[in-house]
Amino acid sequence: MIPKSKITIAYAEDQRWFREPTIEMLTECGFDVVADFDDGVKLLGFLENTLIFPDLILTDLEMPEMNGITLTKEILKKWPDSKVLILTSEVDTFYVEEAKKVGALAFLHKIIDYKNIESALTDIYREGRTEIGELQK
Repeated sequence: MIPKSKITIAYAEDQRWFREPTIEMLTECGFDVVADFDDGVKLLGFLENTLIFPDLILTDLEMPEMNGITLTKEILKKWPDSKVLILTSEVDTFYVEEAKKVGALAFLHKIIDYKNIESALTDIYREGRTEIGELQK
């Protein structure tokens, strides 16, 4: 088997103005965004039909069709070894606790720089679960 050179990511974010530059930033950091969607339902459909499952799944917290908490719960019910991270602009302890309950590996603030996102995603990919309590910036 030929090893992959890049960590693959599937991404759900309903705000196009945020999704597109985030994909650009992830690509510049060396990640391969293999799929992106404007809601969780579409991302879930992609995962159900893909032949090559992404290494990481990145989702917005608040989306109209299916929010990031529900999406994470559904993904981990079907694919328990998945690595799901939630991005948010909401600084709310309730959501952090909900993310923990459903099995998200990290809860990251949307305002994060290149260096931090690259190291956070790489660490999560390599080491798995990280402690989520405070929002990581």
